[in-house]
Amino acid sequence: MARLFLWGLEPKRNRPDIPLEGSPERSEARLAVEDACERLWVLERIPSACVERRERIGSIVDGLARSGLPVPAYLPGPDGGYVLHADGRCWQLSPFVPGVPLPQPEYVDDPERGHALGRFLADLRAAGPEIAAHGVQGSRHEQPFSLPDYAASLLATLDAHQPDTRRALAPAVDAMAPLFESWAELPRTLCHGDFHPCNVIWRGRGVASVIDWEFTGQRPRLLDAANCLGCVAAEDPRALVRGLAPALLRTLRDAGCLAAADLALLPGLVLALRLGWLSEWLRRNDRKMIDMEIRLLRLLTNSLDTLLPAWKTVLGS
Repeated sequence: MARLFLWGLEPKRNRPDIPLEGSPERSEARLAVEDACERLWVLERIPSACVERRERIGSIVDGLARSGLPVPAYLPGPDGGYVLHADGRCWQLSPFVPGVPLPQPEYVDDPERGHALGRFLADLRAAGPEIAAHGVQGSRHEQPFSLPDYAASLLATLDAHQPDTRRALAPAVDAMAPLFESWAELPRTLCHGDFHPCNVIWRGRGVASVIDWEFTGQRPRLLDAANCLGCVAAEDPRALVRGLAPALLRTLRDAGCLAAADLALLPGLVLALRLGWLSEWLRRNDRKMIDMEIRLLRLLTNSLDTLLPAWKTVLGS
């Protein structure tokens, strides 16, 4: 708590009674703290190896906040940096944003939430060029994100250690081939990188704040929407054509953010991004979730030919 002095704030008390949304694995430790003015903050201790990237993320999120997007921008220190150093540790501070719990799985049937998510993604798309124009770029050491390379690495690991799982994925991997072949040519924009309803602080059915920006960067322009739709499918695959999902797509279309060529690739992108979730379950050795993910991948693979026409129908196009 005393580290609030690093930002020129007078500390009052730690607030371990306040639960924090988002993934706790994004930092070494984090805690809600209160200053003497009774303002609430999220204090994070981050690995020293992540400082350069966290500075870049701090610049991006600050730029988005200045553009009016609901994001919890990191508080800069006296030197203007977003990572401060004390006691041999690295620290970041952001405002605590209160919200209400996301009703799971009921949220998938809520078109109002889909509209709110689509509106945020449209605003993010609009703000992206201005962020880039102000020189907020990736590190010179940071390679562009390649989903085909990520998939190849995961599959090689499965070949060596879990060949049965690798064989179960074969039809899905074959179905991803057209997307992977066109990956390098896909138009890109600034994306959140891990966008889904659980990375949103909700206020009613509206977006109070979008958190967990650790994977932000230039990505194919429908990547965030695809990841969100994949999470809807994980709750209930049938929900891809009702409630939140079509409302999200309609909002993107109405904002001019859903070109026909992008829509055609969207089912394959939804499928391929589930590999990231499978990798997470494998890392945790969560057999129940691994089996669930393989079933979902199989179902999405079998639905590729019908999903695009279904979306065109609900979009009225």
